[in-house]
Amino acid sequence: MSSLDPVPTGPSAALRLSVPLLGALRLGFGGGAAFRPRQVAAGVGVSDGQVGAAVPYVRALAVRELALGIGAALAYRRGRSCAVWIGAMAVSDAFDAIVYELLAELGTLDRRRARRATLFALSGAVPEALTSVALARATREPHL
Repeated sequence: MSSLDPVPTGPSAALRLSVPLLGALRLGFGGGAAFRPRQVAAGVGVSDGQVGAAVPYVRALAVRELALGIGAALAYRRGRSCAVWIGAMAVSDAFDAIVYELLAELGTLDRRRARRATLFALSGAVPEALTSVALARATREPHL
């Protein structure tokens, strides 16, 4: 590319590939939470005696995950901007991290498991936020 060539616009191939991957991860996690809510609850630190009480909350989380995954997949398939969907994923993961830490502080969750869940949530939130901003900049679309 010479200095006179136009600057390429639109999302890069890697950025475009990230959208279906992030959507697939959401669908996978949402499906797992819907069909195995007790295991998800135990995985984030809910004590054995409280797992049953946590099942409705985990199922609500599953609905959210499935909605985000389906929304991103449909936007991608229709050629629409996915920046807002990916941004919503980042916000939901950041909120999860806050909730895990709060519940661990209150003694509701096992601190070590909650810390792992927090780190897992943040490992999604940070790249999702960066992807949302990059998509918005590449497509000049709004983002969260």
